[in-house]
Amino acid sequence: MRSNVELRRVQITGGSTYIVSLPKDWAENLGLKPGDYVQIVRQPDMSLLLIPGGGKINRPAEAFIDASSASSLGEVVREFISCYLAGYDVIKVKFGQRVDEYKAHLKAVMRGKLIGLETVEESTDCMVVRCLLGLVEFPVKDAISRMHSMVASMCMDALKALSLQDSSLAKDVIQRDDEVDRLYFFIVRGLKMAVENRILMRDMGMSPRECLGYRIIVKSMERIADHAARIAKLLMSMNLASASNLINKVVEIAELSLKIYEKSIESLFKMSSKQANAVIDEVEKFHELESKAVNEILSSRLDAKTLTGLRLILESIRRIADYSADIAEIVMNLAIMPTTHPAGGTNSD
Repeated sequence: MRSNVELRRVQITGGSTYIVSLPKDWAENLGLKPGDYVQIVRQPDMSLLLIPGGGKINRPAEAFIDASSASSLGEVVREFISCYLAGYDVIKVKFGQRVDEYKAHLKAVMRGKLIGLETVEESTDCMVVRCLLGLVEFPVKDAISRMHSMVASMCMDALKALSLQDSSLAKDVIQRDDEVDRLYFFIVRGLKMAVENRILMRDMGMSPRECLGYRIIVKSMERIADHAARIAKLLMSMNLASASNLINKVVEIAELSLKIYEKSIESLFKMSSKQANAVIDEVEKFHELESKAVNEILSSRLDAKTLTGLRLILESIRRIADYSADIAEIVMNLAIMPTTHPAGGTNSD
């Protein structure tokens, strides 16, 4: 197997210009000719990224899904979402005999879970979908800010619904989870496209480690929204008329968990390792309070269904705090910039 690494000697021409020759087979495979341009992009680690041509962003080719050979509707949906996350701008779907069922469900997924998709062509056995919203119109960091606002709102309203035992508000919280998922998928799509295209990453003002960090952060945010929805679902299945004192205790613990989440996102927006550290310390203290609340619930004389429901609600509240700590840890990693050294150099103390 031939190595991808080639050693080239740096030479000087004209007395002041350093030059390095390009591998001939590489240039020929790309169709480069004398006089053509290449882009040279400086990287944070002092390496150079060489990009043939004028630096245009190459979009992925069209994706094709043969739904007629799928074993289930779930398989078609998962493949469709995977194509969206991979950055395909056009997705063609060919249906089999279950065209009406599959097509209707895919359209529901597009409306409820994915941002920017529109059906541009449709026939009896085929559908062509195009993504019309790009990262220029809706930058990733703006989408993360919007996602945070929605997640925080879901958490606050879930606690309000619990405190007031308001089933109508609880239903609204559950429905909003789909909106958070739409933003989550859109952000993941943008980050994956950036990692695979350095020019796009540069235009977004991000580095590979930031893309990785934000990918983990938005997953934690999405899981926090899931737990807010879970609290709302549990509330709707319980009769809490005889547990008002315990509900107040649970809400108090939940408000502390929500504050921890908001502080973790504040540390992200400010990129403050000090604030992120403070969040992690608060989570450790939170665990002690949550443990006491669990013991208080377990020692109560509530019926088994109510007791189990409150215990599960507290578990979701704890998970919100834990995901907030995960966010804070990523912020600490992002806030501390790595020391860069020239290629081939060493870092010795």
